[in-house]
Amino acid sequence: MRIMTYNLHGCIGTDGCYDPEHILRVIQETTPDILGMQEVRRNTGTGCELLDLLQSAFPDYHLIFGKTLKDTRGDFGNALLSRYPVAEYLDVDLEEIAGYSGRLIRPEARRAIFARLDIGFVRLWVVVTHLDLRKRVRRGQGKLLVEAILRYTNPSEKGVVFMGDLNEWRLPNAFLRHLDKLFSRHTIRRSFPSRFPLLPLDRIWMSSRLKQHQIKAHRSRLSRRASDHLPLYADVSL
Repeated sequence: MRIMTYNLHGCIGTDGCYDPEHILRVIQETTPDILGMQEVRRNTGTGCELLDLLQSAFPDYHLIFGKTLKDTRGDFGNALLSRYPVAEYLDVDLEEIAGYSGRLIRPEARRAIFARLDIGFVRLWVVVTHLDLRKRVRRGQGKLLVEAILRYTNPSEKGVVFMGDLNEWRLPNAFLRHLDKLFSRHTIRRSFPSRFPLLPLDRIWMSSRLKQHQIKAHRSRLSRRASDHLPLYADVSL
């Protein structure tokens, strides 16, 4: 099966145009079985909604939207599209108030989707998230995220996939090393910016229950245009 993570940039392409159909076509190019999405828009008032397009294009798939915030352009958050039925779903708050030189800064709202999928006789946990750009804030969100992974899943014994835009591009730090201890496989490719990818912002981790095969940041003429991130996928088997 193909597992993919994709930051959609609100369906605004590198040409500055809002075009959910471009995102849909990129997803159709890659045909993932499980797709975690970040920066997803809903209720935009534009008359063209990506989630509606996905439900029409993949009628047998299951779709979850996890709202992170609401602004003047509608709802904004993460989403999960799955070929497999969703047995359980949790929406986990990763909000972290961090201290900076004696003053408090409230970071952007961040959340994570935790979904347990039924894949035949195997139950697979999938976690989808998007972390803050600021290192100190991201560190606090990472701590909450690791605590939630340990509380709700068991990567050492069960099938677990963790994916998303972590906004990490530096050398491995304590947070990344902790994730590498929790999971046995870490998928990393340069995915940002989509036209000339230099930074590995998008990541996929998976537990030892899954066997990893092909790993790829999907580069096509359309994927370089549809979003400022390339989709990252891994072909795996149970």
